[in-house]
Amino acid sequence: MGNKAVANRYAVALFQLAQEKDILKQIGDELQLVKAVFEQTESLSNVLEHPKVLEEQKVKLIKDSFADAVSAYVLNTVLIMVQQKKGNLVIPFINKYQELAYEAQGVAVAKVYTVKPLSEEDKQQVATTFAKKIGVETLHIENIIEPNLIGGMKIRIGDRIFDGSIKRQLDRLQRTLVAGNR
Repeated sequence: MGNKAVANRYAVALFQLAQEKDILKQIGDELQLVKAVFEQTESLSNVLEHPKVLEEQKVKLIKDSFADAVSAYVLNTVLIMVQQKKGNLVIPFINKYQELAYEAQGVAVAKVYTVKPLSEEDKQQVATTFAKKIGVETLHIENIIEPNLIGGMKIRIGDRIFDGSIKRQLDRLQRTLVAGNR
C-alpha cells in the first residue's frame, strides 16, 4: 500500500471518530498545531525517522511535545503512526484529515495568486463570490504573491482553476495571432 493511501487511512479513521464525537473542528485545530510544529522543526522528523533512535525515545519525544497541547485522540494517532514507522506521513495525514473535515463542514480553501497582496475586503469579496460558484458555505482564502501574472488573479480551489490573469489573456491573444498567420 502506498504512503498516500496509508496516510489517508489514518486520516479517515480519526475523521470518523471526530465526527462521531462531534469534535471535527477541535481535532482539526489540534492537528494544525501538530502540523506547524512538524513544519517548523525539521529535526523532529529526522529524529522520528532515524533508525538508531529507540522507539521509546521517539514516543517520549512526541508525548513531551504534544501531551499538554492536544487531545488523547490526536496524541494517540500520532504515537501509533510513529510506532508503526509512519512518522514521515504525519503532514500528509493531517492534510487529508483537514480536507475531509472541510468537506463535511461545507468549507473549501482557495489559493488566490495575485501580483500584490489582497486587502481583507478583496479576500472577503473573492470568498463570497467563489463560495457560491463551487457550492460551499465558507471559502478560506490563501493569498499567494505571483509576480509573473502581470495583473489579475488566478484561483485554485481543489482541482479547479479559475484564471483571470493578464498573463493568460496575453497568452491566449498570442495563440490567436499565431494561428491567424498560418
